[in-house]
Amino acid sequence: MAVLLHLMFGVPRPFTTLLLGIVMLMAGLAFLVAQPPPPGRDDPKAVERRIEEIRNWLERNPPGNREQKELSSFVQRYLDEAAAASNAGRRFQAQRFTDAADACRRPIDHLQHIASPNQTPLPPGPPEDPGDHLRQVYFRLRLAGFFLQQIPPPAPVKLLDLAREFYEQAVNAGQTKKAFVEDEYTKAADDLTHALENLAQAALP
Repeated sequence: MAVLLHLMFGVPRPFTTLLLGIVMLMAGLAFLVAQPPPPGRDDPKAVERRIEEIRNWLERNPPGNREQKELSSFVQRYLDEAAAASNAGRRFQAQRFTDAADACRRPIDHLQHIASPNQTPLPPGPPEDPGDHLRQVYFRLRLAGFFLQQIPPPAPVKLLDLAREFYEQAVNAGQTKKAFVEDEYTKAADDLTHALENLAQAALP
């Protein structure tokens, strides 16, 4: 489809990819609005167990700098939202808030890996462009602005700011050939775009 738009209208391929992503996202959100909340995939206690697991992880891995502390506060906030939704019987929202909390937790892990003096080199893998994931994150950051608009106030603007900050750090690390650091910051930025996506879904009526 992206190639067809490129050939028919002369739209640059990167922008056709972004356009198609936005169209597919909006169609997906519209579908979710039109459908009743899906039944739980697991037993009723699954969300409660995940909430407890994430809280325990935070206790074992306390935040060590400004970014980690900000992320930790978001994790706690969305775990509380998940618990409230679960107690009210809103399973779909409880799952989305739990997913958002976990997506805010993962960047803490990535940042702690970066700060570790014993950084593990990336494992060997098939030949690929190391910038592929970074380019995907660039387009997800563009979509994240749309996600943010769907979240009721107070919208977590700081999450998008942090995602952009991590993206810039990944770009800088790539330019200085620090593949491990680039990979960790890229994953951190990507995780936060998924946090915003889950929060946008949680806001669906």
